[in-house]
Amino acid sequence: MPMTSSRDPERLLPADPATRRIAARLLAEVEAAPIVSPHGHVPAAWLADDTPFRDPADLLLVHDHYITRLLHAQGVPLAALGVGGSTVEPREAWRALCTHWRAFAGTASRIWLTDALADVFGIEETLSTANADATYDAIADQLSRPDFRPRALFERFGIEVLATTDDPLDDLRHHQRLAADPTFSGRVLPTFRPDVYVDPQAPRFAQNVARLVESVEAPLTFAGYLDAIRSQRERFIAQGAVSADHGVIDPYTTTLEGVDAQALFDAAVAGELNEAQAREFRGHMLWQMAAMSVDDGLVMTIHPGVRRNHHTETFQRFGPDTGHDIPLRTEYTDNLRPLLQSFGTARDFHLVLFTIDETVFSRELAPLAGFYPSVYVGAPWWFLDAPDAMARFRGAVSETAGFYRTSGFIDDTRAFLSIPARHDVARRSDASYLAKIVVEGRLPESEAAEVMRDIVGAIPRKVFKL
Repeated sequence: MPMTSSRDPERLLPADPATRRIAARLLAEVEAAPIVSPHGHVPAAWLADDTPFRDPADLLLVHDHYITRLLHAQGVPLAALGVGGSTVEPREAWRALCTHWRAFAGTASRIWLTDALADVFGIEETLSTANADATYDAIADQLSRPDFRPRALFERFGIEVLATTDDPLDDLRHHQRLAADPTFSGRVLPTFRPDVYVDPQAPRFAQNVARLVESVEAPLTFAGYLDAIRSQRERFIAQGAVSADHGVIDPYTTTLEGVDAQALFDAAVAGELNEAQAREFRGHMLWQMAAMSVDDGLVMTIHPGVRRNHHTETFQRFGPDTGHDIPLRTEYTDNLRPLLQSFGTARDFHLVLFTIDETVFSRELAPLAGFYPSVYVGAPWWFLDAPDAMARFRGAVSETAGFYRTSGFIDDTRAFLSIPARHDVARRSDASYLAKIVVEGRLPESEAAEVMRDIVGAIPRKVFKL
């Protein structure tokens, strides 16, 4: 874990003194535990190349859509922040962040960035217009030093496992280099993310499918298409992958007869599917992905319920993942029933269900995980990966499914320097929740300490087969 600082060591712990003391003891059980990060978006190339980070804005601001979206809401143009390859003076982008720092009061982003500045760079003063240049210079000076390069920080952060998210046709050369490098001790694992090859409404779907089947010299048939996906999954597994991730609008699943699947596939490649047919194809492919996970052992994670690229003009100008993805209501019980009818009790099948619709934690996800041996409730993700939301998650899920039917924390981030801060916040939140149920007489403190250790270690290792 990162270096300590002069900040309150009991920050984010309960206000009640007795509960806070218990939470502090529980937190002490895991403060030095290594970080297991089984789902994230840090590029493997950063660690393989170990190239110094370019500048403070590029490292801490430009690629963190939690930050850029809120600055945009404050009236700062995304182009002024360097988003989507926009040309901007990095110092000016940093000044924009510092000028609008008050806008982040109460947000998780403020906690993460404050922790990163303090723990990594020793900067504990509050950002402001007045100190924008001084803080920029202090960070830039440190980034030029060897101990601030990606590999040195990886070691300093105590990261044991870091999973990336990768296109099925990625050559994985950066993962190969890291695995073969005797000077690098961590595990950096690829994750199979096939969305643009299984969603017929994805841009360039037909071209993507053509490249996929050509990569293994398969015929352009539905059977050949499935064989190509299986082949690429095998290649990922050979390189250490443990999971396949699926970002879908809704977790709808369905089974189709072979002739019907072939007809939909032909229409999809021809670009002739209507909305209902496209949903049928996606639903059948999600079922097929589960079938493949049963066969090859990859953990299946589903991240549904997001309207990607909500603002068309922003998407066209700046591209995806630039802050305008918005949550949707999501239904799991009926949508997933065909998949779970087929595979819910399959031996060694792991299905991790995430949501950003917290109304489903107690109504659907906890009951599903409380029956099906394959189902685990994913940790609060994206808009819910904040202290209060994490507390609501534990309260909603634990009473039905307990702690051992959940996934352990995932940081799901492109912001490399925020990884230890995010895990630290999650640990403090879990310590607070456990302390509460200890004080209420619902769990002995000795057992709560065991659960606390398992949440950061044994649980994610088991769920993600690490």
